[in-house]
Amino acid sequence: MSTAGGQTATLAVDLSIPVQADLVVLARLTAATVAGRAGFGVEDIEDLRLAVEELCLSLVGGAKDGRLHLTYECEGDAITVACRYEDAGTPAGPPGQGADDLSLRILDALVDEHGRQIRDGHPSAWLCKRRSDQPA
Repeated sequence: MSTAGGQTATLAVDLSIPVQADLVVLARLTAATVAGRAGFGVEDIEDLRLAVEELCLSLVGGAKDGRLHLTYECEGDAITVACRYEDAGTPAGPPGQGADDLSLRILDALVDEHGRQIRDGHPSAWLCKRRSDQPA
């Protein structure tokens, strides 16, 4: 994103949602909004939307409760999305506890980088998508 002086501005958006399949659409919508404001093209936006959904679903596995905390950061030609899963009262499992090989391959195809870790005792995952040269 550019400012009036031609400098690159950083955009950061935080989103917290309950773990419910029908609310993951909010994570996708936020990704599309941030990417659209950053000048991403239609194909890049759709890739990012799908990747954010896959990131969320692979992180929680089959969990029915808890919260997802997402942070979207846009700087220059890249958007980074970090997602942390907090399950009420359940200790953290290994990083990417809900991720399977198919989820990882889907993320490989849609984004430039991604990873998983335990952060502050909670399963976390992140991805980075860079803008291609296609017009917005």
